[in-house]
Amino acid sequence: MNVKILLKTACKLCLCVLLSACQNIGNANQEVPILSSSNTSAPVSTPANTRTSAAASSNTRDASLQKASTPSFVTTLPNGFIAFQNLVYPQINYYGANLGFFPPKVRDFIINTQFTKDRMERPHMLNPSLRVWWSEDNNKVLMEASYTTASGYVGAGTVEKWGQGANYSGSSAIFDMYGEYAYYHTFKFEYEHSLYVEQLLKTDPAYAEIISFAKKLCAEIEYDWANFSGYSGARARPTPGLRRHVCDGYANEVMEKILQLSSVQAVQKWTSPGHAWNVIKLTDGRTLYFDLTWFDNEHINQETGAVYQTDDYNWTNITFHEHLFRFSNVGYGQRVFHHNVGQFNREIRK
Repeated sequence: MNVKILLKTACKLCLCVLLSACQNIGNANQEVPILSSSNTSAPVSTPANTRTSAAASSNTRDASLQKASTPSFVTTLPNGFIAFQNLVYPQINYYGANLGFFPPKVRDFIINTQFTKDRMERPHMLNPSLRVWWSEDNNKVLMEASYTTASGYVGAGTVEKWGQGANYSGSSAIFDMYGEYAYYHTFKFEYEHSLYVEQLLKTDPAYAEIISFAKKLCAEIEYDWANFSGYSGARARPTPGLRRHVCDGYANEVMEKILQLSSVQAVQKWTSPGHAWNVIKLTDGRTLYFDLTWFDNEHINQETGAVYQTDDYNWTNITFHEHLFRFSNVGYGQRVFHHNVGQFNREIRK
């Protein structure tokens, strides 16, 4: 059984040793927080929801932080959720259906298992076609094939449908885990978000620079499983030469190093009971919400204690979109939206 630092449906609650706001580095300036800690969207059942601090009690923000240049293929829905427009989908025509609108695993299922060429082109089938679409909850791909019965067979000339019961689903657990915010974990949203990130990496040099930094830092740090109270598997086998941290250490390393990037003007540390992350202000005025611990692609095998990496970074944890950042991940085991109840800790500026 494998346990991930970044579970897609239940991100791990970090056991952090939170630093006091008075422990500022150098000439850190505690300006108005970039991410307001006031919870105006959906109350969360946690004592942190009622906590206040001098830095976090103000709802006023630097006006420049509201001018984030959102790409044209992102829009905001009335209830605060984000959606994607004008995404560039792969063009994969398969019997009349563009499979590029669906995740690679769905394409593989359709082409190699459910609607293979041999099944689509039997002697009695003329004009075979395929229809593929998303379910209303955006968490399931539905599909069906049709054909015209060939001459010489019973029912010649009639149109027949088959395979209507076939589907490919995302996890149904997301609806219990995230409630109304399960939208951010639906099969469709995760696929479209991956396309959005892919396009952003190609078109936004600042974002690409920061992601490169994040991946490099992740490769240098290994999660300190021995200090994570939620882990009960085999003793972790540390990788020689890597630094070990829980979330507080990840956030502190970001504070110490990210200002080296030309695209970054300021970095903040935010904390909640049990977690820590950062908020980044770019030189162009945009705000980037940044949780390196939950972005990381590290896994552990509970049976052996072996730690390893795969190419499955959690992209919702480095994003320009505050609502997505607040409500896309919960702490492992406690289902608390930590990013939504966080408190401003400190800031360092260039």
